[in-house]
Amino acid sequence: MYLQPAFLLDQLVARAAAHDPDAPAVCMEAQRLTYGELEARVQAVAAGLASAGVRPGDRVGLYMPKHPEAVAALLGILRAGAAYVPVDPQAPVERVRFILEHCGVKVLFAGGRPLKQLAAAGKRVADTLVVPDDCTVPTGVAGGGCRLGALGGADVAPVAGRTEDDLAYVLYTSGSTGLPKGVAITHGQSLAFVRTATEIFGLHAGDTLASHAPFNFDLSIIDLFCTFLAGAQVALLPEAWLGFPAKVADFIAQTPITVWNSVPSALVGVVNRGQLEAKDLSRLRLIMFAGEPFPLPALRGLRAAVPEATLLNVYGQTEANSSTYHRIDEIPADGQPLPIGRPFPNYDVLVMGDDGRAVTEPGVPGELYVVGPAVASGYYADPERTAAAFVQHPLRPGCRQPVYRTGDRAAWDEAGRLVFKGRADHAVKVRGFRVELAEIESVARQVTGVADACAAAVPEDEVGHRLVLFVAEAPGQHVDEEGLRHHLAEILPKYMRPERVALRASLPRTTTGKVDRPSLNREAKALLTEG
Repeated sequence: MYLQPAFLLDQLVARAAAHDPDAPAVCMEAQRLTYGELEARVQAVAAGLASAGVRPGDRVGLYMPKHPEAVAALLGILRAGAAYVPVDPQAPVERVRFILEHCGVKVLFAGGRPLKQLAAAGKRVADTLVVPDDCTVPTGVAGGGCRLGALGGADVAPVAGRTEDDLAYVLYTSGSTGLPKGVAITHGQSLAFVRTATEIFGLHAGDTLASHAPFNFDLSIIDLFCTFLAGAQVALLPEAWLGFPAKVADFIAQTPITVWNSVPSALVGVVNRGQLEAKDLSRLRLIMFAGEPFPLPALRGLRAAVPEATLLNVYGQTEANSSTYHRIDEIPADGQPLPIGRPFPNYDVLVMGDDGRAVTEPGVPGELYVVGPAVASGYYADPERTAAAFVQHPLRPGCRQPVYRTGDRAAWDEAGRLVFKGRADHAVKVRGFRVELAEIESVARQVTGVADACAAAVPEDEVGHRLVLFVAEAPGQHVDEEGLRHHLAEILPKYMRPERVALRASLPRTTTGKVDRPSLNREAKALLTEG
């Protein structure tokens, strides 16, 4: 049975604590917090922030590794009426400074490796720095500081006048201009998704959700707030384990996880190395993945390892949370797309053609628009990019619901499901022909031994773009380049065939687990320059 819905994100924990204070809320290795303990820490953090001068509407930075205390800090920021701004723990200091300055952050929670980076840089990043109890505030990086355990004291009075329209968090994503853009989400927008997702996923108080994504990545919204709405437990995967498939597999098997949520690449390495074999995974009832296509051979391996678990392919963007999902009852044959499914109940999605009309015919691609109450307010302090991406409803003038242009291309299939067709900005012209890089990648993944593939396009005056294909070989396997080229030639027209093929043990990844396309684009340019 679900707990009474809240209208503010931090109220989810307060209500769960009132319902069952001894229920497990957060765990990481041997560290555990019940809902009662978590609520007490949230209150203490909120009181400390109020004493430090934080006021409703302020932004507070979170630059810490995953830890139960980081969860308490995040919730305490919300309880104080402020918005949390999570920063990638692996981000360089200059990027951190840009985000904090752009968002007007004056108080920053920092610990672990990020704190060491700040200390080494010695550059001022905040007025006040809050650090773990076993740390000291580095000189030169803040006007003042305190330890996390020292926050609290007198009970803080509830912040008056809070509404669901208050800003809850700002998640920074990569921007095409080279500067990150901050997606601004209110309590109401986040809860519109959280309530629906919790119901669709069937989450309940007996569940334990694995938290794989960093808190600056939008998948963490499911991990944290859907968990708290259900009165369930979230198990934090230590960030130091992320690059080690054996550690991830042990975490899945040894922690009482019932629900897993991550990018596909987090599971592909585990599956390809056989790390899930001979492990008892019977508790795992639901596996969700989002953020990029799941290679079908690895997906079959996952299905073999957890034959009873429900598999969901979830699609979405930071700007609209997750907007569609597809239950995988049957894995498509190689070369066939895995649908991204149908919209969540409180969403509407449109496939819009270049002529400004909605596309309804199966197989005809267009740009995907997302409509609904969970769509973000826009980009923080960035009206120009907000106006370009958050638009009026293209078919219903005067509609007040937010509409987000995703920049993704999609098409309906014969069953009325959406199929992802790649990014609009990953579509390039070669000799006047439109080329979807995702199509080249999909064909390459059909070849035996290919674990993943990424096509890069290098601008060139004569032909428009020159193509390079990067291929990650599956562990213990070798891809025959001649055979790969022959397969591409059998399926793709000549103008879509890559000029160069580069075989790799793996593809570079961003800190959120996605393929690092900018890095590969630079490498492609270098390869073509070398001839």
